[in-house]
Amino acid sequence: MRTYFILAVLCFSSIIGFGQKLEIERASPFTAVKWENNEPIVQFENEWYHFQKLDHINKKELLDYCKKEFGDKWQKRFSEDLVEVLTEGLNYKPNVQVALQLSKDGVTKEFTGFFTLENRQRSLKYNRSKAVSKTKHLLPKKLTIVEAIEDLKAFENILDNKSSYAQLSSFDYKSAIKELKASIENRKGDIDINEFTNAISKIMSEIGDRHSSIKNEAFRKEDHKTYNLRLPFGVAVFDEQIVATKQDVNNENYSYYYNSYPNIKSINGITIETIIDSYNYRDKKAPKDAKVYRSSRAIEKYGELLFKNNIDCLDSVKVVFSDGITDKIEAFKLTSAKKGYNSKLLKANYSNMLKMENGDFKGLSRKLEDNIGYINIPRMYNYDEIEGLENEIEKALENLLDTKALIIDVRNNPGGGRAIIQTFANYIIQEKQSPWVANVAYLRTDKKEIEAIESMSARYLYSYNSEKLTDNDRRAIDEFNRSYKLQKTFDASKFSKPFYMVLHKGNKSYTNPVYTLVNENSFSAASVFTSAFKSLPNVKIVGVTTDGSSGNSKTAHLKYSNIRVKVSTMLSFQRNGKTLDGNGTIPDISIPANELQVLKGVDSQLNNLIKMINRGL
Repeated sequence: MRTYFILAVLCFSSIIGFGQKLEIERASPFTAVKWENNEPIVQFENEWYHFQKLDHINKKELLDYCKKEFGDKWQKRFSEDLVEVLTEGLNYKPNVQVALQLSKDGVTKEFTGFFTLENRQRSLKYNRSKAVSKTKHLLPKKLTIVEAIEDLKAFENILDNKSSYAQLSSFDYKSAIKELKASIENRKGDIDINEFTNAISKIMSEIGDRHSSIKNEAFRKEDHKTYNLRLPFGVAVFDEQIVATKQDVNNENYSYYYNSYPNIKSINGITIETIIDSYNYRDKKAPKDAKVYRSSRAIEKYGELLFKNNIDCLDSVKVVFSDGITDKIEAFKLTSAKKGYNSKLLKANYSNMLKMENGDFKGLSRKLEDNIGYINIPRMYNYDEIEGLENEIEKALENLLDTKALIIDVRNNPGGGRAIIQTFANYIIQEKQSPWVANVAYLRTDKKEIEAIESMSARYLYSYNSEKLTDNDRRAIDEFNRSYKLQKTFDASKFSKPFYMVLHKGNKSYTNPVYTLVNENSFSAASVFTSAFKSLPNVKIVGVTTDGSSGNSKTAHLKYSNIRVKVSTMLSFQRNGKTLDGNGTIPDISIPANELQVLKGVDSQLNNLIKMINRGL
């Protein structure tokens, strides 16, 4: 039997033994599965093999169960949910390490495989790419005027009956849809689906639902040459200005494209302010810092930005650079090469995510100079995604109890689930503040959305009379509600009664100051994490306003175009009565990224915070 120790070292060297049982459901020993004559061909170690057996479970036994239990989704369940199929269907809980019997060119061999989250994610990505490849040949590229109007009616119905933020927003989406409908009716020919997608995307963006999206799932950027055109230099943000950058020879650090004219003033006669406010409509309602940051990412991909505005992109642009007083003009040929800006801190965060997903928790925590504790959370993982993570976070907090201050770094954290919030609450919340009402949310109550109440409990949100809340919790809610006031009103008849996330102290409390370090790229559940602990007497939020958002997304497809519409069905409010969406969480202490951090990757935000702590902040 061949044993692939490389995988073991990379993925599980510190946490698994050969007989360890698999604790997570979202894992796979294969990186992809394809089908030939209903037979599974699996990708293992970058090679394709016919699957024969996993431990003592043979192929026939597995496939027969999948066909019987899952109908026309049997192949999908085999490729994406193998752990669940084995445990719940065949009553067999495999080890992390499994024996695989695979064949190729008529030769059967035995291998040792490992169930990992990363493998399953790659398999999901492969399935999605194959699905898009299939649908693009089946779906029309154009809509008739009648079809477009029918889909527009369906889109309006989704906003009326499913969207939460459409009910909170002051934007008159009905008038916008009516105007789009009139323009379609005045057309003489069919409507391009991409053009239609972009038009309703603009309407959706005005509502301010940061979890919403409009997507033509049959779209392939490879089919549109100008879509892939980019500026031949990097675009970053410094001091709230959009700046042009270039990489140094060693590809590690950056400098301004023109040192004397660092700012980008306009592109092809369009001011940078107009590009931020109008062209990058997807982030129009983001908090200011996030809006500028995300616009910088969009400007780099100039061809895509114009495509999403239904504007033809030429192969060259004229850029005006400025120092704020004088200008410099230069023409550039666009390129498909990726010469953009990539923050060192963002790359480090992504690297930490990959390590954590592979069971490497070395970068999770450490003691900094002068006895300051530091914990980095690169993503808001659910604990069933990564075996051992909950225990590692608890150990880290235990080991840092004797530090004089604790820094929790959630910069560039894209969000996820809320389980990690509960763990930190056990240590951060003091006895005087427990129970602590951390978040209030309302759910759309249309009949089709009633079942979504279960998803609220997955977010640790419970109604006032829920059995999950104690009488002590309800007293805390009553006290909280005496001074709590929503900053925006909405039609209560279209929403549930409030749901509350209530946090509690644990057996051991961290009694020294806590600093949550955030930036404009702290999103979704990371923003919830930030706002949940804000205003606790021992907690300070430090950095830049988060890109706040908190949604309970649902999807629907328009009948004729098959465009996917995703909207939030939940309104989520901070303790100050403001929504997370559009507002974010404002730091108590502002520490923006300085020039050294933007260009050279030096973590000046963290360094400055350490200096402040040592000065007795």
